[in-house]
Amino acid sequence: MDSKEKLYVAFPMENGYPHVTPVWFCVLDKKLYLRTQDYKMKTRLAKAGKACCALDEGRRYLELRGVVIWGRSGVVTEQKLIDRIEKIMGMKYKEQQWRASEMPTWWVQERKYEKRAYIEITP
Repeated sequence: MDSKEKLYVAFPMENGYPHVTPVWFCVLDKKLYLRTQDYKMKTRLAKAGKACCALDEGRRYLELRGVVIWGRSGVVTEQKLIDRIEKIMGMKYKEQQWRASEMPTWWVQERKYEKRAYIEITP
């Protein structure tokens, strides 16, 4: 799983339908961690405690394979754990991170006021 860049995660919405989104992730102590912003829907939905994740690979039929993970979800508040997650995510996605010089100024300014949230999924 560590070699994969993108995980599809689903959380149940209040109306019963799943909210599915692709996310960057890391694995730490046999748990999955996602990094997002505190105002995003997935942060609110993760508090409900249920999640389903999927990874896949392959292009041709004989190459296709995947994994589905059901688990309990929650928002991480412990700063030491957040620091560990940040370090792993920073290394894993170093080349994919946005650079201020490549983005519109207004967009960069908006990001300065966002607060990060970290979601834990325990299989």
